[in-house]
Amino acid sequence: MYRSNAVAEKINKQCNRLLLQKSPTGETAKELMNIRLERFYATRGFQPFWTTGEMVDGLITAIEESAADGLNPSDYHLTHIREFAANPPVSSEQKAQYDLFFTKSFLTLASHLRYGKVDPVSLDSSWNINLVKDLNSLDERLRRAINRESVTLILKELRPQESNYDLLKKGLARYRAIARNGGWPILSPGPAMKLGVRDSRIALLRQRLKVSGDFSGLIADSSPIYSQEMVESVKRFQKRSGLDSDGAVGVATLRAMNIPVEHRIEQIRVNLERYRWFLQDLEPTSILVNIAGYSLQYLENGRCRWETKVIVGQPLRETPVFKANMKHIVFNPKWIVPTTILAKDILPYLNKDHSYLDKKQLRVVGEDGSTVNPESVDWSQYSATNLPYHLQQRSGNKNVLGRIKFLMPNNHTVYLHDTPDKKLFAKSNRALSSGCIRVEHPEELARLLMQDSIRWSSTKIQEAINTGKTKTVTIPIQIPVFLLYLTTVPGGEELQFYDDIYNRDKKVLKLLNKPLLFDQTEMAAHI
Repeated sequence: MYRSNAVAEKINKQCNRLLLQKSPTGETAKELMNIRLERFYATRGFQPFWTTGEMVDGLITAIEESAADGLNPSDYHLTHIREFAANPPVSSEQKAQYDLFFTKSFLTLASHLRYGKVDPVSLDSSWNINLVKDLNSLDERLRRAINRESVTLILKELRPQESNYDLLKKGLARYRAIARNGGWPILSPGPAMKLGVRDSRIALLRQRLKVSGDFSGLIADSSPIYSQEMVESVKRFQKRSGLDSDGAVGVATLRAMNIPVEHRIEQIRVNLERYRWFLQDLEPTSILVNIAGYSLQYLENGRCRWETKVIVGQPLRETPVFKANMKHIVFNPKWIVPTTILAKDILPYLNKDHSYLDKKQLRVVGEDGSTVNPESVDWSQYSATNLPYHLQQRSGNKNVLGRIKFLMPNNHTVYLHDTPDKKLFAKSNRALSSGCIRVEHPEELARLLMQDSIRWSSTKIQEAINTGKTKTVTIPIQIPVFLLYLTTVPGGEELQFYDDIYNRDKKVLKLLNKPLLFDQTEMAAHI
């Protein structure tokens, strides 16, 4: 289309003026983009990049395709770029303006595909996954791609190359198709529907399950009887929705069925964004804990080798999201009551009833390790922050940590552990702990972590537990543990949806939908 020194001069002038724009509050995202633009052009003497119609068409295609990733094409100024393609500029000023504009859109889209649009740290200060965004390296890669005129290809490569991400994208496309066709019917409240019940809503229920792919029978069936086929269909829906799979449509199941398809679409978009936050940092052998899904996965060579249920922090004591390395396993651990639990769960009782310690099998330990008589302590004068003692629970079957504890040093004092309350794993809602993560089958996790089928077989691990002695073992290879919060994940070819137990989806969605504004007057003023 064009390539001239006159345009290069205008681009250079524009870049210099952009660099002079300084914020009084320090470096902003806008200033960072201006720096990136200047560096991007300086490597080629400020000559324009977007010199062929094919390159502009490639950028348009890439921006259009970003909708499939749950992003908003309007953030990358699709309308303005289409207008340019239809009416190419004539003057050097306009050519320089639009070349800079295209490059800005290109860099922004590339960064969003690689790292996500929303900054997770702005939502949660404990986030420490994939904090370093190597924009210089990314920009160099993008510059070479534009030089080779491979715009569409490079942007495709920047998307997470991971099967679960692809499955989420397929799910997004499917649910958008459902929405275009009118969504699914809403069921009115009424008595629970279960096997053998006659109910006028059953025909509509059949349609509802057919739309979401949970019912495979004949939709023409008008029987008002809740059949075994309906039971199995509802069970499939319940399993995908994190509900008790009893096959009956009660209050919780009805509520989940009546969630509009538009809400599910936004939920998928939110979790595509979350995947972009961490997938670049994921290592082949890792442990993934999905807080919202109450699950733990052990990954080996990038694939899930083993999975188990977990119990996570209750809404008032949320399990934080972060990454840490698993380093040690403790067999028959003793429990030192942490400050939060001491303040909220124990000291209020101790001020009224000293026998509470005996009931919970807790002993008072001085700073020198000696046992202190609780009757000698005036508990009313102490708080959790100035108490000069520790409360310790000896190891054993009644210890709140169970028989195994997994240590991954972090600033939150959060760890994985066993529990004596095994019956709690049967619950569908397992946000029940004070922040740490209880594992349903800790012995199997210990065996996987030790990576020694002879010295640390299932039998040897049980023998270590049976001694009753507290023993700390170092894991041969430190394994990264990712504590994540995902309310939608692939489950085979279908999607699993979980309750937003900590009410975090709305904040992500708000920022994901916040427009990236383009002030055309401001851009033109710098030329």
